[in-house]
Amino acid sequence: MTTSTTEPRQIVLAWPRPITLAAIAIGVIPFVIHAWMAFNGYFGHDDFVILHRAAAHGPFDLDYLFQDYSGHLAPGMFLLAWFVTAVAPLSHVVAVLPLLVMLAVASVLFWRVLTRCFGSRWTLLVPFAVYAFCPLILYPTLWWAYGVQLFPLLLTMFGAINAHLTYLRTRATKQVVITLLWTAAGLAFYEKAALFVVVLFGLTLLLGERVPWRVWLVHAVPVVAFAVLFLSLTTSRVKNDLPSADAIVEFAGLAVGNTFLPGLFGGPWTSPAPGATISTSPLWLRLTVAAVAVVVLVAGLREAPRRAGAAWLMLAGYFAVDLGLVIVTRLPEIGPLIGNDPRYIADAVPIAVLCATFAFLEPGERERTGDLKRPVVLGLVTLLGISATFSFLWLAPGLRFAKSEQYVSTARAALTANPSIALYDTHVPGEIISEWFVYDGLASRVVGLLPQRPKFDQPAEEMFLLDDNGSPQKITGVEDPVVGRKGPVADCGYPVGGQVVTIPLSGRVEGRQLLRMEYYTSSAGPARLALGTVVQEVNVAAGLHVLYVAVNGGSDRLEINRGTDVDPMCVVDVRIGSPAT
Repeated sequence: MTTSTTEPRQIVLAWPRPITLAAIAIGVIPFVIHAWMAFNGYFGHDDFVILHRAAAHGPFDLDYLFQDYSGHLAPGMFLLAWFVTAVAPLSHVVAVLPLLVMLAVASVLFWRVLTRCFGSRWTLLVPFAVYAFCPLILYPTLWWAYGVQLFPLLLTMFGAINAHLTYLRTRATKQVVITLLWTAAGLAFYEKAALFVVVLFGLTLLLGERVPWRVWLVHAVPVVAFAVLFLSLTTSRVKNDLPSADAIVEFAGLAVGNTFLPGLFGGPWTSPAPGATISTSPLWLRLTVAAVAVVVLVAGLREAPRRAGAAWLMLAGYFAVDLGLVIVTRLPEIGPLIGNDPRYIADAVPIAVLCATFAFLEPGERERTGDLKRPVVLGLVTLLGISATFSFLWLAPGLRFAKSEQYVSTARAALTANPSIALYDTHVPGEIISEWFVYDGLASRVVGLLPQRPKFDQPAEEMFLLDDNGSPQKITGVEDPVVGRKGPVADCGYPVGGQVVTIPLSGRVEGRQLLRMEYYTSSAGPARLALGTVVQEVNVAAGLHVLYVAVNGGSDRLEINRGTDVDPMCVVDVRIGSPAT
Protein backbone atom coordinates (compact mmCIF):
# COMPACT_ATOMS: atom_id res chain seq x y z
CA MET A 1 0.00 0.00 0.00
CA THR A 2 1.36 3.33 -0.99
CA THR A 3 0.41 6.72 0.29
CA SER A 4 0.76 9.93 -1.49
CA THR A 5 1.03 13.31 0.05
CA THR A 6 0.16 16.55 -1.56
CA GLU A 7 2.19 19.47 -0.41
CA PRO A 8 0.22 22.68 0.24
CA ARG A 9 0.39 25.18 -2.55
CA GLN A 10 2.44 28.24 -1.73
CA ILE A 11 1.40 31.66 -2.89
CA VAL A 12 4.32 33.88 -3.68
CA LEU A 13 3.67 37.61 -3.72
CA ALA A 14 5.96 39.34 -6.18
CA TRP A 15 7.46 42.58 -4.93
CA PRO A 16 6.94 45.44 -7.42
CA ARG A 17 9.88 46.17 -9.66
CA PRO A 18 12.09 49.14 -8.67
CA ILE A 19 10.94 51.18 -11.66
CA THR A 20 7.31 50.60 -10.64
CA LEU A 21 8.06 51.73 -7.09
CA ALA A 22 9.79 54.83 -8.44
CA ALA A 23 6.80 55.62 -10.67
CA ILE A 24 4.44 55.19 -7.71
CA ALA A 25 6.53 57.60 -5.64
CA ILE A 26 6.56 60.15 -8.46
CA GLY A 27 2.79 59.93 -8.74
CA VAL A 28 2.01 59.90 -5.02
CA ILE A 29 4.20 62.77 -3.78
CA PRO A 30 2.64 65.59 -5.86
CA PHE A 31 -0.80 63.99 -5.43
CA VAL A 32 -0.53 64.15 -1.63
CA ILE A 33 0.73 67.75 -1.71
CA HIS A 34 -2.05 68.79 -4.06
CA ALA A 35 -4.67 66.97 -1.97
CA TRP A 36 -3.44 68.66 1.20
CA MET A 37 -3.68 72.10 -0.37
CA ALA A 38 -7.08 71.29 -1.88
CA PHE A 39 -8.52 70.09 1.43
CA ASN A 40 -7.29 73.31 3.05
CA GLY A 41 -8.80 75.48 0.34
CA TYR A 42 -12.37 76.56 -0.30
CA PHE A 43 -14.90 77.49 -2.95
CA GLY A 44 -14.75 80.72 -4.95
CA HIS A 45 -16.51 82.56 -7.77
CA ASP A 46 -18.03 80.03 -10.24
CA ASP A 47 -18.11 77.33 -7.57
CA PHE A 48 -20.86 79.06 -5.61
CA VAL A 49 -22.92 79.77 -8.72
CA ILE A 50 -22.68 76.19 -10.00
CA LEU A 51 -23.54 74.65 -6.63
CA HIS A 52 -26.42 77.08 -6.11
CA ARG A 53 -27.94 76.02 -9.42
CA ALA A 54 -27.35 72.36 -8.60
CA ALA A 55 -29.37 72.65 -5.39
CA ALA A 56 -32.40 73.98 -7.31
CA HIS A 57 -32.58 71.15 -9.87
CA GLY A 58 -32.69 67.39 -10.13
CA PRO A 59 -30.26 65.00 -11.82
CA PHE A 60 -32.71 64.34 -14.68
CA ASP A 61 -33.47 67.98 -15.44
CA LEU A 62 -32.16 68.29 -19.00
CA ASP A 63 -32.46 72.09 -19.02
CA TYR A 64 -30.17 72.16 -16.00
CA LEU A 65 -27.69 69.58 -17.29
CA PHE A 66 -27.42 71.09 -20.77
CA GLN A 67 -27.53 74.75 -19.79
CA ASP A 68 -25.33 77.31 -21.50
CA TYR A 69 -22.80 78.20 -18.83
CA SER A 70 -20.73 81.12 -20.13
CA GLY A 71 -20.41 79.44 -23.50
CA HIS A 72 -19.69 75.98 -22.05
CA LEU A 73 -21.83 72.87 -22.41
CA ALA A 74 -20.90 70.50 -19.57
CA PRO A 75 -23.67 68.14 -18.42
CA GLY A 76 -21.14 65.96 -16.63
CA MET A 77 -19.97 68.88 -14.52
CA PHE A 78 -23.52 69.79 -13.52
CA LEU A 79 -24.38 66.19 -12.74
CA LEU A 80 -21.36 65.93 -10.46
CA ALA A 81 -22.26 69.31 -8.90
CA TRP A 82 -25.75 67.99 -8.17
CA PHE A 83 -24.31 64.86 -6.57
CA VAL A 84 -21.88 66.60 -4.20
CA THR A 85 -24.56 69.16 -3.29
CA ALA A 86 -27.08 66.42 -2.54
CA VAL A 87 -24.55 64.55 -0.39
CA ALA A 88 -23.09 67.48 1.55
CA PRO A 89 -24.02 71.06 0.55
CA LEU A 90 -21.10 73.50 0.69
CA SER A 91 -18.67 70.81 1.88
CA HIS A 92 -15.44 71.54 0.06
CA VAL A 93 -13.88 68.27 1.18
CA VAL A 94 -16.74 66.22 -0.29
CA ALA A 95 -16.63 68.24 -3.51
CA VAL A 96 -12.87 67.74 -3.90
CA LEU A 97 -12.83 63.98 -3.28
CA PRO A 98 -14.18 62.91 -6.71
CA LEU A 99 -11.65 65.17 -8.41
CA LEU A 100 -8.78 63.64 -6.47
CA VAL A 101 -9.94 60.17 -7.46
CA MET A 102 -9.91 61.28 -11.11
CA LEU A 103 -6.42 62.76 -10.71
CA ALA A 104 -5.09 59.53 -9.18
CA VAL A 105 -6.59 57.30 -11.86
CA ALA A 106 -5.43 59.67 -14.60
CA SER A 107 -1.84 59.42 -13.36
CA VAL A 108 -1.99 55.63 -13.39
CA LEU A 109 -3.39 55.62 -16.93
CA PHE A 110 -0.79 58.10 -18.14
CA TRP A 111 2.06 55.95 -16.82
CA ARG A 112 0.44 53.02 -18.58
CA VAL A 113 0.36 55.01 -21.84
CA LEU A 114 4.08 55.72 -21.55
CA THR A 115 5.06 52.13 -20.80
CA ARG A 116 2.82 50.71 -23.51
CA CYS A 117 4.35 53.02 -26.10
CA PHE A 118 8.00 52.76 -25.02
CA GLY A 119 8.33 49.78 -22.72
CA SER A 120 9.36 49.82 -19.08
CA ARG A 121 12.35 52.21 -19.22
CA TRP A 122 13.86 54.24 -16.43
CA THR A 123 14.06 57.17 -18.82
CA LEU A 124 10.25 57.37 -18.81
CA LEU A 125 10.33 58.54 -15.19
CA VAL A 126 11.45 61.97 -16.44
CA PRO A 127 8.43 62.72 -18.67
CA PHE A 128 6.13 61.14 -16.09
CA ALA A 129 7.55 63.47 -13.43
CA VAL A 130 7.08 66.48 -15.72
CA TYR A 131 3.38 65.60 -15.93
CA ALA A 132 2.83 64.54 -12.31
CA PHE A 133 4.55 67.53 -10.68
CA CYS A 134 3.50 70.17 -13.23
CA PRO A 135 2.17 73.31 -11.47
CA LEU A 136 0.20 74.19 -14.61
CA ILE A 137 -2.06 71.26 -13.75
CA LEU A 138 -1.88 71.23 -9.95
CA TYR A 139 -2.29 74.97 -9.32
CA PRO A 140 -5.40 76.03 -11.29
CA THR A 141 -7.26 72.84 -10.32
CA LEU A 142 -7.30 74.05 -6.71
CA TRP A 143 -10.21 76.08 -8.08
CA TRP A 144 -13.00 73.50 -8.02
CA ALA A 145 -14.82 74.86 -11.08
CA TYR A 146 -11.70 74.29 -13.19
CA GLY A 147 -10.70 71.01 -11.60
CA VAL A 148 -14.10 69.60 -12.53
CA GLN A 149 -13.22 70.34 -16.15
CA LEU A 150 -9.55 69.42 -16.40
CA PHE A 151 -9.35 66.25 -14.29
CA PRO A 152 -12.18 64.49 -16.17
CA LEU A 153 -10.55 65.62 -19.43
CA LEU A 154 -7.19 64.10 -18.46
CA LEU A 155 -8.80 60.92 -17.17
CA THR A 156 -10.86 60.37 -20.31
CA MET A 157 -7.98 61.39 -22.61
CA PHE A 158 -5.66 58.75 -21.15
CA GLY A 159 -8.49 56.22 -21.07
CA ALA A 160 -9.17 56.83 -24.77
CA ILE A 161 -5.46 56.56 -25.64
CA ASN A 162 -5.11 53.27 -23.75
CA ALA A 163 -8.15 51.83 -25.49
CA HIS A 164 -6.78 52.96 -28.84
CA LEU A 165 -3.40 51.37 -28.11
CA THR A 166 -5.21 48.13 -27.37
CA TYR A 167 -7.04 48.46 -30.68
CA LEU A 168 -3.74 48.95 -32.52
CA ARG A 169 -2.48 45.72 -30.97
CA THR A 170 -5.62 43.58 -31.31
CA ARG A 171 -7.65 45.35 -34.03
CA ALA A 172 -10.74 44.47 -31.97
CA THR A 173 -13.84 46.52 -32.80
CA LYS A 174 -14.74 46.52 -29.10
CA GLN A 175 -11.76 48.78 -28.41
CA VAL A 176 -13.04 51.35 -30.89
CA VAL A 177 -16.34 51.41 -29.00
CA ILE A 178 -14.52 51.81 -25.68
CA THR A 179 -12.50 54.69 -27.14
CA LEU A 180 -15.73 56.35 -28.27
CA LEU A 181 -17.20 56.00 -24.79
CA TRP A 182 -14.13 57.63 -23.24
CA THR A 183 -14.45 60.48 -25.75
CA ALA A 184 -18.14 60.96 -25.02
CA ALA A 185 -17.40 61.03 -21.29
CA GLY A 186 -14.73 63.67 -21.84
CA LEU A 187 -17.08 65.80 -23.94
CA ALA A 188 -19.60 65.71 -21.07
CA PHE A 189 -17.16 67.74 -18.97
CA TYR A 190 -15.04 69.81 -21.35
CA GLU A 191 -15.46 70.62 -25.03
CA LYS A 192 -11.71 70.25 -25.59
CA ALA A 193 -12.29 66.49 -25.59
CA ALA A 194 -13.21 67.08 -29.24
CA LEU A 195 -9.45 67.10 -29.84
CA PHE A 196 -9.09 63.47 -28.74
CA VAL A 197 -9.53 62.21 -32.28
CA VAL A 198 -6.65 64.44 -33.44
CA VAL A 199 -4.45 63.21 -30.60
CA LEU A 200 -5.22 59.58 -31.42
CA PHE A 201 -4.47 60.18 -35.09
CA GLY A 202 -1.14 61.82 -34.28
CA LEU A 203 -0.10 59.03 -31.90
CA THR A 204 -1.01 56.44 -34.53
CA LEU A 205 1.35 58.10 -37.00
CA LEU A 206 4.12 58.44 -34.41
CA LEU A 207 3.82 54.74 -33.63
CA GLY A 208 4.11 53.90 -37.33
CA GLU A 209 0.68 52.27 -37.42
CA ARG A 210 -2.16 52.55 -39.89
CA VAL A 211 -5.88 52.62 -39.17
CA PRO A 212 -8.66 52.24 -41.79
CA TRP A 213 -10.32 55.52 -42.69
CA ARG A 214 -13.73 54.22 -41.66
CA VAL A 215 -12.46 53.96 -38.07
CA TRP A 216 -11.58 57.63 -38.06
CA LEU A 217 -15.04 58.42 -39.43
CA VAL A 218 -16.52 56.52 -36.49
CA HIS A 219 -14.29 58.46 -34.07
CA ALA A 220 -15.69 61.67 -35.53
CA VAL A 221 -19.29 60.72 -34.70
CA PRO A 222 -19.36 61.83 -31.02
CA VAL A 223 -17.47 65.00 -31.93
CA VAL A 224 -19.99 65.92 -34.64
CA ALA A 225 -22.91 65.06 -32.36
CA PHE A 226 -21.47 67.21 -29.59
CA ALA A 227 -20.81 70.06 -32.04
CA VAL A 228 -24.47 70.02 -33.10
CA LEU A 229 -25.61 70.13 -29.47
CA PHE A 230 -23.05 72.79 -28.58
CA LEU A 231 -23.96 75.11 -31.43
CA SER A 232 -27.69 74.72 -30.85
CA LEU A 233 -27.67 75.13 -27.06
CA THR A 234 -24.99 77.75 -26.42
CA THR A 235 -24.43 81.33 -27.40
CA SER A 236 -21.20 81.80 -29.32
CA ARG A 237 -18.40 83.45 -27.36
CA VAL A 238 -16.50 84.24 -30.55
CA LYS A 239 -16.05 88.00 -30.85
CA ASN A 240 -16.79 89.82 -34.09
CA ASP A 241 -13.64 91.94 -33.95
CA LEU A 242 -10.34 90.18 -33.45
CA PRO A 243 -7.77 91.83 -31.18
CA SER A 244 -4.84 93.69 -32.69
CA ALA A 245 -1.74 91.89 -33.88
CA ASP A 246 0.25 93.46 -31.02
CA ALA A 247 -2.23 92.08 -28.47
CA ILE A 248 -2.07 88.61 -30.03
CA VAL A 249 1.74 88.61 -30.03
CA GLU A 250 1.90 89.80 -26.42
CA PHE A 251 -0.66 87.20 -25.33
CA ALA A 252 1.15 84.37 -27.14
CA GLY A 253 4.48 85.47 -25.67
CA LEU A 254 3.10 85.38 -22.14
CA ALA A 255 1.27 82.08 -22.68
CA VAL A 256 4.36 80.37 -24.11
CA GLY A 257 7.31 82.13 -22.48
CA ASN A 258 5.88 83.03 -19.09
CA THR A 259 3.46 80.21 -18.40
CA PHE A 260 3.76 77.06 -20.52
CA LEU A 261 7.50 76.54 -20.93
CA PRO A 262 8.46 77.46 -17.34
CA GLY A 263 5.69 75.15 -16.09
CA LEU A 264 7.13 72.22 -18.02
CA PHE A 265 10.61 72.79 -16.56
CA GLY A 266 9.47 73.06 -12.95
CA GLY A 267 8.46 76.72 -12.93
CA PRO A 268 7.06 79.28 -13.09
CA TRP A 269 8.98 80.33 -9.95
CA THR A 270 6.76 83.35 -9.40
CA SER A 271 3.86 84.51 -7.25
CA PRO A 272 0.10 84.29 -7.87
CA ALA A 273 -1.80 87.18 -9.44
CA PRO A 274 -5.55 88.00 -9.57
CA GLY A 275 -7.87 85.13 -10.43
CA ALA A 276 -5.91 82.05 -11.46
CA THR A 277 -3.16 84.02 -13.19
CA ILE A 278 0.51 84.12 -12.24
CA SER A 279 2.83 87.10 -12.07
CA THR A 280 5.03 87.85 -15.06
CA SER A 281 8.50 86.41 -14.54
CA PRO A 282 11.64 88.54 -14.96
CA LEU A 283 12.81 88.86 -18.56
CA TRP A 284 16.11 87.05 -17.92
CA LEU A 285 14.22 84.04 -16.56
CA ARG A 286 11.88 83.90 -19.54
CA LEU A 287 14.81 84.12 -21.95
CA THR A 288 16.68 81.36 -20.11
CA VAL A 289 13.69 79.03 -20.24
CA ALA A 290 13.17 79.81 -23.92
CA ALA A 291 16.82 79.00 -24.64
CA VAL A 292 16.54 75.66 -22.83
CA ALA A 293 13.38 74.88 -24.81
CA VAL A 294 15.21 75.60 -28.07
CA VAL A 295 18.02 73.25 -27.02
CA VAL A 296 15.48 70.50 -26.26
CA LEU A 297 13.73 71.10 -29.59
CA VAL A 298 16.96 70.93 -31.59
CA ALA A 299 18.26 67.94 -29.65
CA GLY A 300 15.10 66.03 -30.44
CA LEU A 301 15.42 66.84 -34.12
CA ARG A 302 19.04 65.64 -34.14
CA GLU A 303 18.10 62.41 -32.37
CA ALA A 304 15.40 61.38 -34.85
CA PRO A 305 14.58 64.11 -37.39
CA ARG A 306 11.47 62.61 -38.94
CA ARG A 307 9.87 61.29 -35.77
CA ALA A 308 10.81 64.35 -33.72
CA GLY A 309 9.63 66.69 -36.48
CA ALA A 310 6.25 64.96 -36.53
CA ALA A 311 6.04 65.05 -32.72
CA TRP A 312 6.88 68.76 -32.50
CA LEU A 313 4.39 69.48 -35.30
CA MET A 314 1.67 67.65 -33.41
CA LEU A 315 2.41 69.64 -30.26
CA ALA A 316 2.48 72.91 -32.19
CA GLY A 317 -0.89 72.13 -33.75
CA TYR A 318 -2.53 71.26 -30.44
CA PHE A 319 -1.08 74.30 -28.70
CA ALA A 320 -2.13 76.56 -31.59
CA VAL A 321 -5.73 75.39 -31.12
CA ASP A 322 -5.53 76.20 -27.40
CA LEU A 323 -4.21 79.69 -28.12
CA GLY A 324 -6.61 80.23 -31.03
CA LEU A 325 -9.64 79.50 -28.86
CA VAL A 326 -8.53 82.15 -26.38
CA ILE A 327 -7.74 84.68 -29.12
CA VAL A 328 -11.23 84.57 -30.62
CA THR A 329 -13.15 84.37 -27.33
CA ARG A 330 -11.45 85.70 -24.20
CA LEU A 331 -8.60 87.88 -25.43
CA PRO A 332 -10.78 90.73 -26.78
CA GLU A 333 -12.56 91.22 -23.44
CA ILE A 334 -9.73 90.51 -21.00
CA GLY A 335 -6.53 91.52 -22.77
CA PRO A 336 -3.06 89.96 -23.26
CA LEU A 337 -2.49 89.28 -19.56
CA ILE A 338 -4.79 86.30 -19.94
CA GLY A 339 -1.68 84.58 -21.25
CA ASN A 340 -0.59 84.34 -17.60
CA ASP A 341 -3.59 82.12 -16.81
CA PRO A 342 -2.59 78.43 -16.96
CA ARG A 343 -6.22 77.26 -17.21
CA TYR A 344 -6.25 77.81 -20.96
CA ILE A 345 -3.17 75.70 -21.71
CA ALA A 346 -2.93 73.12 -18.91
CA ASP A 347 -4.55 70.48 -21.11
CA ALA A 348 -1.57 70.76 -23.47
CA VAL A 349 0.89 69.59 -20.79
CA PRO A 350 0.39 65.82 -21.31
CA ILE A 351 0.46 66.36 -25.08
CA ALA A 352 3.81 68.14 -24.75
CA VAL A 353 5.14 65.35 -22.54
CA LEU A 354 4.06 62.65 -24.98
CA CYS A 355 5.42 64.49 -28.01
CA ALA A 356 8.76 65.16 -26.33
CA THR A 357 9.03 61.50 -25.35
CA PHE A 358 8.42 60.45 -28.95
CA ALA A 359 11.02 62.99 -30.10
CA PHE A 360 13.74 61.40 -27.94
CA LEU A 361 12.72 57.76 -27.59
CA GLU A 362 11.97 55.19 -30.23
CA PRO A 363 8.73 53.33 -29.53
CA GLY A 364 9.23 49.74 -28.46
CA GLU A 365 9.82 47.48 -25.50
CA ARG A 366 13.62 47.25 -25.40
CA GLU A 367 16.00 49.52 -23.56
CA ARG A 368 18.02 51.60 -26.01
CA THR A 369 21.60 52.68 -25.73
CA GLY A 370 20.55 56.30 -25.93
CA ASP A 371 18.37 56.04 -22.83
CA LEU A 372 19.43 57.98 -19.75
CA LYS A 373 21.16 56.00 -17.03
CA ARG A 374 19.40 55.38 -13.74
CA PRO A 375 21.39 57.88 -11.60
CA VAL A 376 20.87 60.62 -14.21
CA VAL A 377 17.15 59.87 -14.34
CA LEU A 378 16.77 59.97 -10.57
CA GLY A 379 18.77 63.18 -10.37
CA LEU A 380 16.65 64.91 -12.99
CA VAL A 381 13.43 63.71 -11.38
CA THR A 382 14.56 64.94 -7.97
CA LEU A 383 15.53 68.39 -9.27
CA LEU A 384 12.32 68.69 -11.24
CA GLY A 385 10.19 67.55 -8.31
CA ILE A 386 11.78 70.01 -5.88
CA SER A 387 11.52 72.91 -8.33
CA ALA A 388 7.92 72.18 -9.36
CA THR A 389 6.81 71.65 -5.76
CA PHE A 390 8.39 74.94 -4.75
CA SER A 391 6.53 76.69 -7.60
CA PHE A 392 3.23 75.05 -6.68
CA LEU A 393 3.48 75.92 -2.98
CA TRP A 394 4.39 79.50 -3.89
CA LEU A 395 1.35 79.78 -6.13
CA ALA A 396 -1.17 77.79 -4.08
CA PRO A 397 -2.26 80.59 -1.69
CA GLY A 398 -3.59 82.48 -4.71
CA LEU A 399 -6.44 79.96 -5.01
CA ARG A 400 -6.93 79.35 -1.29
CA PHE A 401 -10.08 81.52 -1.30
CA ALA A 402 -9.55 82.36 2.36
CA LYS A 403 -11.93 85.33 2.13
CA SER A 404 -14.73 83.05 0.95
CA GLU A 405 -14.14 80.57 3.77
CA GLN A 406 -14.06 83.34 6.37
CA TYR A 407 -17.27 84.86 4.99
CA VAL A 408 -19.14 81.55 5.07
CA SER A 409 -17.83 80.62 8.53
CA THR A 410 -18.88 83.97 9.98
CA ALA A 411 -22.35 83.74 8.43
CA ARG A 412 -22.72 80.12 9.58
CA ALA A 413 -21.95 81.07 13.20
CA ALA A 414 -24.39 83.99 13.13
CA LEU A 415 -27.18 81.92 11.59
CA THR A 416 -26.60 79.13 14.10
CA ALA A 417 -27.03 81.64 16.91
CA ASN A 418 -30.16 83.17 15.35
CA PRO A 419 -31.58 80.94 12.58
CA SER A 420 -34.82 82.92 12.22
CA ILE A 421 -33.36 86.21 10.97
CA ALA A 422 -34.47 87.47 7.56
CA LEU A 423 -31.71 88.62 5.21
CA TYR A 424 -31.82 91.10 2.36
CA ASP A 425 -29.80 89.62 -0.48
CA THR A 426 -26.80 91.83 -1.26
CA HIS A 427 -23.73 91.55 -3.45
CA VAL A 428 -20.67 89.96 -1.91
CA PRO A 429 -17.10 91.28 -2.27
CA GLY A 430 -15.42 90.65 -5.62
CA GLU A 431 -12.87 88.40 -3.91
CA ILE A 432 -15.69 85.92 -3.25
CA ILE A 433 -17.71 86.20 -6.49
CA SER A 434 -16.41 88.37 -9.30
CA GLU A 435 -18.40 91.42 -10.31
CA TRP A 436 -18.70 89.84 -13.77
CA PHE A 437 -21.43 87.59 -12.41
CA VAL A 438 -23.72 90.59 -11.77
CA TYR A 439 -27.02 89.04 -10.60
CA ASP A 440 -25.34 85.83 -9.46
CA GLY A 441 -22.89 87.67 -7.22
CA LEU A 442 -25.24 87.62 -4.24
CA ALA A 443 -24.94 86.40 -0.67
CA SER A 444 -27.67 83.80 -1.27
CA ARG A 445 -25.39 82.08 -3.80
CA VAL A 446 -22.61 81.89 -1.23
CA VAL A 447 -24.38 80.89 2.00
CA GLY A 448 -27.81 79.85 0.75
CA LEU A 449 -26.90 76.15 0.98
CA LEU A 450 -25.84 76.23 4.63
CA PRO A 451 -27.69 73.71 6.83
CA GLN A 452 -29.35 76.64 8.64
CA ARG A 453 -31.16 77.46 5.35
CA PRO A 454 -30.95 81.26 5.66
CA LYS A 455 -34.10 83.19 4.73
CA PHE A 456 -33.31 85.66 1.95
CA ASP A 457 -35.68 88.40 0.79
CA GLN A 458 -38.59 87.23 2.91
CA PRO A 459 -40.84 90.06 4.21
CA ALA A 460 -40.08 90.82 7.85
CA GLU A 461 -40.40 93.49 10.51
CA GLU A 462 -36.71 93.22 11.20
CA MET A 463 -34.35 92.59 8.32
CA PHE A 464 -30.60 92.18 8.18
CA LEU A 465 -27.92 92.07 5.51
CA LEU A 466 -24.55 90.41 5.52
CA ASP A 467 -21.61 92.80 5.48
CA ASP A 468 -18.36 92.17 3.60
CA ASN A 469 -17.21 89.82 6.37
CA GLY A 470 -20.42 87.76 6.48
CA SER A 471 -21.75 89.33 9.70
CA PRO A 472 -25.48 90.21 9.82
CA GLN A 473 -26.14 93.93 10.18
CA LYS A 474 -29.58 95.21 11.12
CA ILE A 475 -31.30 97.37 8.49
CA THR A 476 -32.53 100.61 10.05
CA GLY A 477 -34.11 102.24 7.00
CA VAL A 478 -33.58 103.00 3.33
CA GLU A 479 -31.26 105.48 1.65
CA ASP A 480 -32.06 107.79 -1.26
CA PRO A 481 -35.69 106.71 -1.15
CA VAL A 482 -38.54 107.09 -3.58
CA VAL A 483 -41.43 107.93 -1.23
CA GLY A 484 -45.15 107.43 -1.38
CA ARG A 485 -47.30 110.53 -1.85
CA LYS A 486 -49.20 111.75 1.19
CA GLY A 487 -52.38 109.77 1.72
CA PRO A 488 -55.86 111.28 1.49
CA VAL A 489 -57.03 110.35 5.03
CA ALA A 490 -55.66 112.21 8.03
CA ASP A 491 -53.94 109.99 10.62
CA CYS A 492 -54.41 106.97 8.33
CA GLY A 493 -52.78 107.77 5.01
CA TYR A 494 -54.15 105.11 2.70
CA PRO A 495 -56.95 102.87 4.07
CA VAL A 496 -56.48 99.46 2.47
CA GLY A 497 -59.25 96.85 2.38
CA GLY A 498 -60.37 94.30 -0.16
CA GLN A 499 -60.15 96.74 -3.06
CA VAL A 500 -56.84 97.62 -4.70
CA VAL A 501 -55.42 100.91 -3.44
CA THR A 502 -52.82 102.72 -5.54
CA ILE A 503 -50.11 104.72 -3.79
CA PRO A 504 -48.34 107.11 -6.21
CA LEU A 505 -44.59 107.36 -5.72
CA SER A 506 -42.37 110.43 -5.93
CA GLY A 507 -40.35 108.78 -8.71
CA ARG A 508 -39.97 105.63 -10.68
CA VAL A 509 -38.44 102.61 -8.96
CA GLU A 510 -35.95 100.71 -11.11
CA GLY A 511 -34.13 97.51 -10.31
CA ARG A 512 -33.89 95.69 -7.05
CA GLN A 513 -34.72 97.82 -4.00
CA LEU A 514 -36.02 97.55 -0.44
CA LEU A 515 -39.52 98.68 0.53
CA ARG A 516 -40.09 100.06 4.03
CA MET A 517 -43.77 100.39 4.90
CA GLU A 518 -45.32 101.71 8.12
CA TYR A 519 -48.87 100.55 8.80
CA TYR A 520 -51.38 99.79 11.56
CA THR A 521 -54.45 97.61 11.65
CA SER A 522 -56.70 95.84 14.12
CA SER A 523 -56.82 92.64 12.08
CA ALA A 524 -53.89 90.41 11.15
CA GLY A 525 -53.91 88.61 7.83
CA PRO A 526 -52.54 88.47 4.30
CA ALA A 527 -52.02 91.43 2.00
CA ARG A 528 -51.02 91.78 -1.61
CA LEU A 529 -48.32 94.19 -2.85
CA ALA A 530 -47.74 94.93 -6.53
CA LEU A 531 -44.95 97.08 -7.96
CA GLY A 532 -45.29 97.01 -11.71
CA THR A 533 -45.81 93.41 -12.82
CA VAL A 534 -44.21 91.90 -9.71
CA VAL A 535 -46.75 90.77 -7.11
CA GLN A 536 -45.93 89.61 -3.59
CA GLU A 537 -48.02 88.17 -0.79
CA VAL A 538 -47.20 89.40 2.73
CA ASN A 539 -48.70 88.92 6.17
CA VAL A 540 -49.54 91.92 8.30
CA ALA A 541 -49.86 91.85 12.09
CA ALA A 542 -52.36 93.62 14.32
CA GLY A 543 -51.11 96.88 15.77
CA LEU A 544 -48.55 99.46 14.61
CA HIS A 545 -45.72 97.92 12.62
CA VAL A 546 -42.94 98.42 10.09
CA LEU A 547 -42.59 95.91 7.24
CA TYR A 548 -39.54 95.45 5.03
CA VAL A 549 -40.07 93.84 1.64
CA ALA A 550 -37.50 93.22 -1.12
CA VAL A 551 -38.99 94.49 -4.39
CA ASN A 552 -37.93 94.55 -8.01
CA GLY A 553 -38.92 97.84 -9.56
CA GLY A 554 -40.21 99.03 -12.84
CA SER A 555 -43.06 101.32 -11.80
CA ASP A 556 -43.93 104.67 -10.21
CA ARG A 557 -46.80 103.34 -8.11
CA LEU A 558 -47.42 100.73 -5.44
CA GLU A 559 -50.70 98.79 -5.38
CA ILE A 560 -51.97 97.19 -2.15
CA ASN A 561 -55.07 95.27 -1.12
CA ARG A 562 -56.05 92.90 1.70
CA GLY A 563 -56.43 89.29 0.77
CA THR A 564 -59.42 88.62 3.06
CA ASP A 565 -62.52 90.47 4.20
CA VAL A 566 -61.14 92.03 7.38
CA ASP A 567 -60.86 95.50 8.85
CA PRO A 568 -58.79 97.87 6.70
CA MET A 569 -55.23 98.68 7.50
CA CYS A 570 -53.76 102.16 7.36
CA VAL A 571 -50.60 102.61 5.32
CA VAL A 572 -49.03 105.75 6.74
CA ASP A 573 -45.56 105.76 5.15
CA VAL A 574 -43.92 104.10 2.12
CA ARG A 575 -40.24 104.41 1.23
CA ILE A 576 -38.31 102.43 -1.39
CA GLY A 577 -34.54 102.64 -1.67
CA SER A 578 -31.23 101.05 -0.78
CA PRO A 579 -30.95 99.41 2.65
CA ALA A 580 -29.25 101.44 5.36
CA THR A 581 -27.57 99.93 8.40
